[in-house]
Amino acid sequence: MKFKTGSLGLMALAGILFLSGCSQVDKEMINDENPAQSPAIIVTEEDATSEETTANPAAGISEKIDESTARAMQFDKLIEGIKNITLRDVEDNIIERTFTAEEIIAIETAFNESYIMDTMYIQMIAGYNMTIELENGEEVFITSYGDPVFIVARVGDETYHLGCETIATILLEGMN
Repeated sequence: MKFKTGSLGLMALAGILFLSGCSQVDKEMINDENPAQSPAIIVTEEDATSEETTANPAAGISEKIDESTARAMQFDKLIEGIKNITLRDVEDNIIERTFTAEEIIAIETAFNESYIMDTMYIQMIAGYNMTIELENGEEVFITSYGDPVFIVARVGDETYHLGCETIATILLEGMN
């Protein structure tokens, strides 16, 4: 009789877990809106220690990251003094493209003003890869996964999923 009671209890528990799930759904994590349109925080190098933030749907950090973490991450990814930019295709062939001084400044500005996404991304390469060599000897590796707004950038040991339409557009140039 103990076996029957224990089995029935176990089956009832399994049924309840099946119907209700093992964990609660975090309603804040469900966002049907376009992530590029989410409220964000803009952080410049000067703002890195400031308490004030600016809400702007076109730049900043996802609101799901706490503010102090967002500021630190944004400050850590800042780049300065681009020495060279190299584009490569998916087969690692160098793309012959020379960037003007204005384009280099625009790329640096766009990267520094890009917003960090705390969402998942596809780990595949579609479009070009960009290597940015900085005057301090560091390199920034940027890849496209085919999205016209979002890119993946590696700065040092950190990898960032960024919203940066300017660079995403360059990485998708010539793609059909």
